[in-house]
Amino acid sequence: MIDNKDIAVLPMDAQADEINPSLVGVIRTYTGIALNVLNPNAEDICIEDIAHALSNQCRFGGHTVKFYSVAEHSIHCADMVGPEYALAALMHDAGEAYLVDVPSPIKIVLPQYIEIEDRLMQVIAEKYGFEWPMHHMVKRADKAMLDMEWKNLMLTDNWVPMPPEYACARFLELFDKITSK
Repeated sequence: MIDNKDIAVLPMDAQADEINPSLVGVIRTYTGIALNVLNPNAEDICIEDIAHALSNQCRFGGHTVKFYSVAEHSIHCADMVGPEYALAALMHDAGEAYLVDVPSPIKIVLPQYIEIEDRLMQVIAEKYGFEWPMHHMVKRADKAMLDMEWKNLMLTDNWVPMPPEYACARFLELFDKITSK
């Protein structure tokens, strides 16, 4: 276990060889947890960290007319599926809370990233009790949202996105609603 006090901010001119090897792959989260994304531990995964980070990450690598968060995307996906897939749909991009949202056309040429993300998602799915890899119903909702987002956020300006604070709160509310059943 890595002690949070061991995580330090590197100076801007720090060289990669100056990094403590035991801290490679370790990030400090919003709640202050030190998480090793290369060897994730379920105890270090926190729903508040997921909601906060996803609500502050913009879809499409930030190339939208208006800020539109990954959290809002996940909320809409959860609303599109039946109750049995709602948690999986809400959480399908949870790994991006720790790894950031890499656009799919770039992600497909980063096999190591995909392996790291898959391992992290396995731990998250086991912790919160949803199916991973994604069920086809979740994939279908994700694709439908991508098409709607592209049309309404990229090709036109027909969407009023949630502010990050609201998306974070709504994500947590929906998570609580789904998991309290």
